[in-house]
Amino acid sequence: MSSAAAREARKQAILNRGRDRLAKLTTSGRGEDSPVYQHADPPLASMPAPTNVREFLGEDTLSIGTPPTMSRKPSGSRPQSTFGSAPDPSIWSEEQQQQLMNALMGNLGAPPSMPGLPPAQVSANDNPAMPDDNPLAALMAMLPQQGGQGSAGAPPGMIPSNLFGQPPAPVQPTKKTFLQKIMPLIHLLAGWILLSYFVLWKEPQVYELQPHAASTFDSIWNRWAELGWKKPQDNWGVQFVPLFWAFTTLTIVLHSWRIFRGVDPIQPPMLLALALPHLPPPLPFIILNGMKYLQIGSVFLDDIAVLVFGIGMLIWVASWFAN
Repeated sequence: MSSAAAREARKQAILNRGRDRLAKLTTSGRGEDSPVYQHADPPLASMPAPTNVREFLGEDTLSIGTPPTMSRKPSGSRPQSTFGSAPDPSIWSEEQQQQLMNALMGNLGAPPSMPGLPPAQVSANDNPAMPDDNPLAALMAMLPQQGGQGSAGAPPGMIPSNLFGQPPAPVQPTKKTFLQKIMPLIHLLAGWILLSYFVLWKEPQVYELQPHAASTFDSIWNRWAELGWKKPQDNWGVQFVPLFWAFTTLTIVLHSWRIFRGVDPIQPPMLLALALPHLPPPLPFIILNGMKYLQIGSVFLDDIAVLVFGIGMLIWVASWFAN
């Protein structure tokens, strides 16, 4: 082959390859002429036979065969266990429901005897185990035995508060006795009587024993009135007496008497009272005694406040009568 023919064949092959590529680009999945959509349709389903169509549309009546004849058994052949057995004790009759309602409203003197529960088990004094096969009998056994009285703390005709496991009502705090009510007055009078003794008798005696020249401090009112304006460095006219130690002794005596008489029992808070039984043995003793000492300290501070108030009132009144 000559060179001219070879060049012509190569050129023709290049042109054919370009045409093939162009044809692929123009028919690449777009349009109705795409080879993707050029496929044969599936064959249609075959139509049913005319007989089946007429039966489907109801034009023909299907032939229904005669049902087989079943032999009847006589009614006497049924088992008699359902009607012949004993009644279920867990099923409440209308009479039992009425008795339950009457017992809940407090109209019955005692819970009636139920089937399956002997009279000995109804009594609350014997307190035997409740029967498991009769819940109504167990409920009636828990009701109060006194008709119309109800439980303690409940009005007549009402359901007791401890029924169905409910906790009883909280115990009301006891009223204070007459001695507990007058104890603050006793402390007040004892402090003021002791102050009056030292002001009217003890301090004048000590003042008379002291050697001093003629001055204006001869009146008791003047000596006490000057405490309101005179400094301690200016030599007060009031003499030093053991008032504080006598007051401390009186307070100890009063507190000891209150402790031995049990006038002020310790009442811890509710949460602390519930937790005390579950604490180790040393802790409840320490807590109760600590609360007792805190109570004594509180009363002691009240007594000191009463004494200071009495001294202040004495200085204020003495300023009226001072010369």
